[in-house]
Amino acid sequence: MFKKLNLVVVGQLKQGLGQQACCHAIAAALMIGLFPIMGFSTLMNTFIAAYFRLNQPVVQVCNWIIAPVKIALIFPFLRLGEWLFQANPFRLSLTEFSTRFFNDFATTTAEFAWTFAHAIAGWLICAPLIYGVIFRISKVLVPKRLASHPSRVAE
Repeated sequence: MFKKLNLVVVGQLKQGLGQQACCHAIAAALMIGLFPIMGFSTLMNTFIAAYFRLNQPVVQVCNWIIAPVKIALIFPFLRLGEWLFQANPFRLSLTEFSTRFFNDFATTTAEFAWTFAHAIAGWLICAPLIYGVIFRISKVLVPKRLASHPSRVAE
């Protein structure tokens, strides 16, 4: 049993270590890490990394690094979504909303479903641009020799 677990863990550590794969992992993780609904990006990144065979450690590290930026971008994504749908602006502070959300999850979720939809729509509009910019930047920053010697990186 431990041998199987070891094979899975080692496989995840070695998977996707070429330059191209690392750049895709970084771009995808940072883009999805900015998803404006708290608590979903880790799960989304895990599934995306597994589906596209991206390096899980790279994806998860990038996901956690981008978390403070995610918090800062929630309202800009929300405002963009509200503008797209010509909706009335969300007027609660993040503190008030968090208190209501954690006190009564179901009611708050139902009451603010359109607010969540507006934030997600704003993120969806920006996501391709975010991915493209991060991918191009990471192509410059991730060394090409990583692709030629992936076994050294995993050792």
